[in-house]
Amino acid sequence: MTEEQALGVAGIAKSFGSLVVASDVHLSVAAGARHGLIGVNGAGKTTLFNMIAGELKPDRGDIYLFGENITRDSVIQRTLKGLGRTYQVSTMVPTVTVRENLALARGTGRVPSLWRPWHEALDDALMSTAEQLGLSPVMDELVSNLSHGTLRQLELAMVLAQKPRLLLLDEPAAGLSRSERQVLAGLLRDLPRDVTLLMIEHDMDMVLALSDRISVLHHGEVFVEGTPEEIAAHDGVRDIYLGRAHG
Repeated sequence: MTEEQALGVAGIAKSFGSLVVASDVHLSVAAGARHGLIGVNGAGKTTLFNMIAGELKPDRGDIYLFGENITRDSVIQRTLKGLGRTYQVSTMVPTVTVRENLALARGTGRVPSLWRPWHEALDDALMSTAEQLGLSPVMDELVSNLSHGTLRQLELAMVLAQKPRLLLLDEPAAGLSRSERQVLAGLLRDLPRDVTLLMIEHDMDMVLALSDRISVLHHGEVFVEGTPEEIAAHDGVRDIYLGRAHG
């Protein structure tokens, strides 16, 4: 793993009136890393993701993508610079096929009102990604007919179609069965290291197994950061999850 920084978050803060959701957050994610972000509900994880992705403006602080300050960039500008994101709730078009959703993600799809049955070829790289993610058998299936696990695989393929350098995964295993989680974990483990991952996930077994480092967010601040082994053994982290920490 290179020591180049893929993501830098420097002193980010955000409040909604008197409610402080992020307070002086500092976070550094190395290029090629698999970095987990955990914390109990309300810790500020999704708010932090929204600010990194450009969907929410911080009150103060700066965000860097591979050394470039992107704090004032739009969502589209960040996407073009290599930032990709998945969501807790899937954002695909359910009334068309897997193939058409992938084409839309790559920018070759048509305006939805003009779509007709079609078999436009996707490039080899995207077809290879679809195959790696187990989508080859369902390429011409309507998205509305897919299982929840396959929807998650499609969502991941659509984000990878944009060729991100940094991928934000927002609870990718949410709603999946145990077997589907195992499939997803394998797919994430096999992603090339030229894609850096920052992952919010409530499944502790998954985040501990997949991450090189883990940051624990608590009351809108990074409470502690370390290796999976260090986080699993940390008394303060256990207290947070048992509801005994107040820091």
